[in-house]
Order: sequence, then C-alpha cells, then structure tokens
Amino acid sequence: MVAIKEEGLILIVEGSIMVTVGRRGCHMNYVAQRLLERLKAYPTMYEVSEEFVARMTLMRNLGRTLRGDHKTLVAPLFPLIDIHVIGKLIPILKEASAIWL
Repeated sequence: MVAIKEEGLILIVEGSIMVTVGRRGCHMNYVAQRLLERLKAYPTMYEVSEEFVARMTLMRNLGRTLRGDHKTLVAPLFPLIDIHVIGKLIPILKEASAIWL
C-alpha cells in the first residue's frame, strides 16, 4: 500500500480501472485487498490520513444536506464485504473490466 498526498488522489482515481482508498493503518484495507485478489482483481491501494477522511465526510454530508437529503448522512465508506455477500461485487468488477470471470 502506498501513502499519497491527498491532493493527487483524484487524478489517480480518474486514471485507473480500480483503486481502493482506505484510512492509514486500517486493517480493513488488508481485508479488502485480499478479497479482491481472490477474485483475481488487483487494485492499486492507497492510504489517506484521518484528516482527509474527515474532510471528505464533511463535504459529502454537506452536499447531501444542500440537496435536502438530511436523513442519510454517512461516512464515505465502500461496504465491499456487504456488496460481495449479496452478490453484486462480481458484476460491478466485470462491468468495470477489472475481472474476466
């Protein structure tokens, strides 16, 4: 996993088929990486600081509030395991051309 300056994150994500981004030192980053590798998807993984996560959460929730969606304020999480358990992860990865199962 690579630690990057948050300013460059948007360019990295826009230019890649699959990128996972997680909090620095979070064990779930490792779990996500192993799950994707077992599915033969090999993402580039990046770590971001707690401050970056807080800023993204604030911006996301502010956007929801401005749109009148006050009831679903959430942290910017990608529930990878849940999506896999309900059977939606593999179709998403296929559609993105990240896997060819």
